[in-house]
Amino acid sequence: GNEIKIGETVRDLGVIANNNLLFREHIDNIVTSSKIMSGVLLRTFSTRQEEPMMRMFNSYIKSKLEYCSLVWSPWHQNEINKLERIQKNFTSKIYGLDQLDYH
Repeated sequence: GNEIKIGETVRDLGVIANNNLLFREHIDNIVTSSKIMSGVLLRTFSTRQEEPMMRMFNSYIKSKLEYCSLVWSPWHQNEINKLERIQKNFTSKIYGLDQLDYH
């Protein structure tokens, strides 16, 4: 038969894990794609009203950040900071929402 190669990472249901069941690559991927989507939303829509912007944030960004988070939930502070920074940056760009609680 064919030789099966052992990979360093595995992707299952969109979640990437390495041989040690660490999810750094997955977290980096969702941080990057969330930053891109955040920029797209802020450039595309001229409104900075709280309700529509937070609805878009929850639909397009927060859903991505929370997908399967029970599996890959970060425990390193730098990974937690990366994820929180996305939320804080988005809300700070909306006029008058600098102190908005995003939880």
